[in-house]
Amino acid sequence: MKNWMWSAFVFIITLIIAIVFNIPFWIFLFVVIPLLITAFTYGSFNYSFRKTLKPESIPSKGYATRIKDLDLDTKKLESLGFQKWDDFYLSMIPDTIVYVLKHKEESVYLCLYHLGSKKTCDFFTRYNNEYTLTTCNTVDGGMTPRPQKALLQIITNVSYEQIFEIHKKAHKFLFDKGFRQYDITRQEFRQYFLKNIHEYANYVRKYVFWPVLLIFWTITRRGRVYCKEIETQYKEGSIKLSGV
Repeated sequence: MKNWMWSAFVFIITLIIAIVFNIPFWIFLFVVIPLLITAFTYGSFNYSFRKTLKPESIPSKGYATRIKDLDLDTKKLESLGFQKWDDFYLSMIPDTIVYVLKHKEESVYLCLYHLGSKKTCDFFTRYNNEYTLTTCNTVDGGMTPRPQKALLQIITNVSYEQIFEIHKKAHKFLFDKGFRQYDITRQEFRQYFLKNIHEYANYVRKYVFWPVLLIFWTITRRGRVYCKEIETQYKEGSIKLSGV
């Protein structure tokens, strides 16, 4: 669902409730609005991470600008050794176009996400001990707690080349700790991608009052706790490396 459609839906529902029920202003402001925000958070999260979510073909109309933008980035990334593997559309909130790239020599995968109003990226490596390493470029990528073995470092306001170098640095640190990368075949990537999405959503839903926590984590920009390199997180004790 496009972001503007969701925003329009939220506005219309809020307006209808305000008019139909004729709720006093202060009660509406301090009681109804927080309840609506919580309900909309619950609804948007469950819609985006529903069980029926699946990669789809990119629609033929309305996405030319996004595709052109991602194609330009893909061209630039070829100089870093990345080749395009796949592309697909996710009907989430906001709706998202995903380009998947794979490095020619390293077991590093790169997902480029175009959400309409902004772009994000994930450099990703999978290990044979069920750990994963993700290096992304937005604080929003870490707004919720993560499973212990889903390692994340967030690097903002830098180039793709710089993010890739930091990802490789973290990989070397993990390699020295005994981690070994594990390839994902082109045929299994989409299934693996969806598996990670659903595992993430289920992990969040384990928290009591998770919609309220989602709002709190977003407002407080919780993702900043991951704005440190993996080696630093390890030395500070915020992550543990076990079962290697």
